[in-house]
Amino acid sequence: MKQMRKTPARFVLLIAAWLSSSMSGADPLHKVGNEGAWRHEDSGWMFPKQVGGFARVGAPYTIDGNNDVGVEYQQSSGEPRLEAVVDVYASDSAATEATLDGAKASAARKAGADARIRSETPFPIDALDGIRGVKFTYRADEALPGDQARLYFFATERWHVKVLASTKISGDDGDEALDAFVQALPWSTLGSDPGVLH
Repeated sequence: MKQMRKTPARFVLLIAAWLSSSMSGADPLHKVGNEGAWRHEDSGWMFPKQVGGFARVGAPYTIDGNNDVGVEYQQSSGEPRLEAVVDVYASDSAATEATLDGAKASAARKAGADARIRSETPFPIDALDGIRGVKFTYRADEALPGDQARLYFFATERWHVKVLASTKISGDDGDEALDAFVQALPWSTLGSDPGVLH
């Protein structure tokens, strides 16, 4: 009889252990409000439905099944010529593209085999003192239309934000719109530790 009483107690402990382990792997993304925004619970970063002239494509996703997250945006007016993927990584993430070197390698692949870095410039966020990043422009030929990539990379003590934008237009077309998009992202929602690249 004593043995039968221990069995239900063990069963309850097993259920409790299972529930606590399943809760620890909870989804890091949650819908917020009625405007279609999503929030990354770890960093606080918001993924609004619209950012400037860009519209979010689908819901945000986790990267490699961990707590790093990202989403794609496209120009919302006219034919989409500009698209940008916004990724938020923990600073200690094992993801390859969470580092500046990994992000640069990804941008080079996106721009194509013949592309190279055409410019590298500091990129401060106007609306928030202390967050500064760097912008890289990749392209194969300055004059001809073709695949181009622009990488914006920001690092704070706890978070890295990568914006990888691609275009199929010539010269610097799209630079102004992409810069404005990056400036308009919800930087104030990113934790509470504004930092500086390098």
